[in-house]
Amino acid sequence: MYDIVTVGSATVDVFLRSSRFRIGDRGNEFLTLAGGKIEVEEKLVSVGGGGTNTAVGFSRLGLDCASVARFGNDWAGEWLEKDLANETFDKRYLKKVEGEETDLSVILLSQTGERIILVHRGKSRVDEAIFPLEILTSTRWLYLASLEGNVELLARLVDQAQRNNVSVVLNPGNRELAQKEVLEKMFSKVKVLIVNEEEAKFFWGGKYQEKIKELKTEIVVVTCGKRGAYFWQGGEVLQEPAGQGKVVDATGAGDAFATGLVAGLIWGYPLLKAVQAGMIESLSVVGKVGAKTGLLTKEELEEKLNLQEAVR
Repeated sequence: MYDIVTVGSATVDVFLRSSRFRIGDRGNEFLTLAGGKIEVEEKLVSVGGGGTNTAVGFSRLGLDCASVARFGNDWAGEWLEKDLANETFDKRYLKKVEGEETDLSVILLSQTGERIILVHRGKSRVDEAIFPLEILTSTRWLYLASLEGNVELLARLVDQAQRNNVSVVLNPGNRELAQKEVLEKMFSKVKVLIVNEEEAKFFWGGKYQEKIKELKTEIVVVTCGKRGAYFWQGGEVLQEPAGQGKVVDATGAGDAFATGLVAGLIWGYPLLKAVQAGMIESLSVVGKVGAKTGLLTKEELEEKLNLQEAVR
């Protein structure tokens, strides 16, 4: 029996960090490159995507985890397999499909942590043809990252999980959020809903804090970057500030937060402590280049939580 199964994307991410990149804050990103060669001080190639980022995060925290994701049999897919070989989550449900391209991202990073992401989607989203429905009888929790707009499968998985008494965590992407009517019908069947502030405003408007009170979801968390997160449980909206630290690369911050939060809930933490675990996990990841580089072990996370509690 798995503690948790993650479902989402598997990508190859190429990170390039240069002092020559001048990038605006999130929501106001811009980049101008003028001729010739531009020196890059730091580079990293790693596996990304919401499905594998969280699977690696949960497994490093000591949870028994499997991941369902899809990628192609191209060079990127071959590299992806090799890069994940040493990770301890169950990889049997990672499907390499003949003739398909693996999703690829190039992330340009400034010295202050801002980024621009160039994405090539290989049309390798998870669908019913490759999803092992039997896995929903072998897990206690199900984490659903973006399925690249495949809300039909998303609805089926939520329904099946509910019938099997599996706790569902939903962290939808923009393509799911754009299909508002379909997505809203799932909220009452979900234990935890996680979105960032941009997504919350897109979905509910500027007064999203009032809107989330009307949901029938047990736990709702809205992450707000440097301002921390709002979270709702039992009719009350609270805010937890973000931790202090240098931001080197914000890629994977949301996945890392979700990993710490959900792991805390699985361990039986009160919601506030689980949110704090998410904040610590996220801060560790943004302090390094790459979505997985800074992911913590359970011992490291607990040590940081204990230190934080002692300071308070």
